[in-house]
Amino acid sequence: MSKNAKLFLMVAVSSLASQISLNMFQSGFILAMSPLMMCVFLYLFRDLDPFKAGCLMAFFSPLFRLTVEMIKTGEFNDPFLYVFPDVGFFFGHALFFSYVLKGLGYSPYHRFYIRLIICDFCGNCLEQTLRVMAGLTVYSLDSFLTFIVIAFVRNFIVILICIASDAYMSLLEKREHEENYKRLVLMASTFESEVYSMRKNMSEIEDIMTNAFTLYRDLDKDEYPDELKDTALLIAKDIHEVKKGYRRVIQGLQDTFLADFTDDSRLKISDLLKILSIDVERSREIDGLNVTFHSSFETNYEIQKHFAFMSIIRNFTSNSLDALSKMPKTYRGDIFIRCRDMTKGGVKYCAIEIKDNGPGIPVDEQDFIFVPGFSTKFNEDTGDINRGIGLTLAKDLLEDQFSGTIDLKSTNKGTLFTLWFPVDRLTEHVNSYSNYSLTIGSEDNVEQYEQASNILNPSD
Repeated sequence: MSKNAKLFLMVAVSSLASQISLNMFQSGFILAMSPLMMCVFLYLFRDLDPFKAGCLMAFFSPLFRLTVEMIKTGEFNDPFLYVFPDVGFFFGHALFFSYVLKGLGYSPYHRFYIRLIICDFCGNCLEQTLRVMAGLTVYSLDSFLTFIVIAFVRNFIVILICIASDAYMSLLEKREHEENYKRLVLMASTFESEVYSMRKNMSEIEDIMTNAFTLYRDLDKDEYPDELKDTALLIAKDIHEVKKGYRRVIQGLQDTFLADFTDDSRLKISDLLKILSIDVERSREIDGLNVTFHSSFETNYEIQKHFAFMSIIRNFTSNSLDALSKMPKTYRGDIFIRCRDMTKGGVKYCAIEIKDNGPGIPVDEQDFIFVPGFSTKFNEDTGDINRGIGLTLAKDLLEDQFSGTIDLKSTNKGTLFTLWFPVDRLTEHVNSYSNYSLTIGSEDNVEQYEQASNILNPSD
């Protein structure tokens, strides 16, 4: 908002507030709300020139009151004498606020409160002087004592409004920061997967480049046409350029995006599940799915490699969403994520169970779902097929970053993936917050989790 717009808003609202008033101890003197609103705006719009703002108030607020009184009475002289002294209050307040007490500033609150009290008192004294000069009243000790009480009470309300405003703005900033960080974690987890995939591709590119250069050297030893030798060398050079391009992209992602997250940063499972629930909710709304997301954990581990962890569980959750998208629109889909402490082979694991009640994975496809390029997502209209690396990347990340393994159970009633994360690779810090649960898209939490307890441990 521009400064002129702020000035207009301040003068307009404060002038309107002049019609909200209380009759005080003497005829013609009122306790109006316009000074209160003016002080609140001075606090909110600190970039404004307070003296200029006060002078505008000294002109427009009395003018507005005069116009209203003239409409009521049909006269000019009496309303003018009644309203004109208001100019003294606003001018005196602006003078002391802008120059005499400028050093007190706006914070802390008690210094700003003292500044407002003195300005209010001096403004009322100057207004009273104009009333005495106009023959409307006389000086009295009671008048000045009343001015002091008015200054304390009115500006105490101002301070309360300022504190409430600061608290509200702080709450909004905190919420915005939390939402931005959640989106950032989701984006970073996606980048983590892509960077990991590109690193794997770089290794394969290196092998191809080596083979192409070896072919060139072998061709160069014998009497082969120069065109063949030049082509082999050109292929090796082009592949080398592709490799350099990959390296620049990876380095760019790490330097400009992932570098803000240090190796010491950690997120708890509770935070990651909440972030994941937001992602599922967004996908649910975009795709128009009737899907409910449930999650629970036994131990709230703090995870250092939280980007990789999020990439893994997000890929499996996306797989469940894709499976449920194949069901009729009226079908009630459920995705359950449960994190349990389990021991297998003498090793303590955090077992992440991801279950959906979709159509399941056919038996003849279960051995291929982690093969790079394998996908069941085929578009019959365009002939396009999904690249099919989501679950492959998730499996590779789990094995490479956490030394984990995956178990799969699937029937025509749903699919259950169990991801085994060794606790010693997952984190070194454990907080024992237990029995946490979260449901997105439904209110019948207790009944749903009783059902989830059975679904996640199928008898077959």
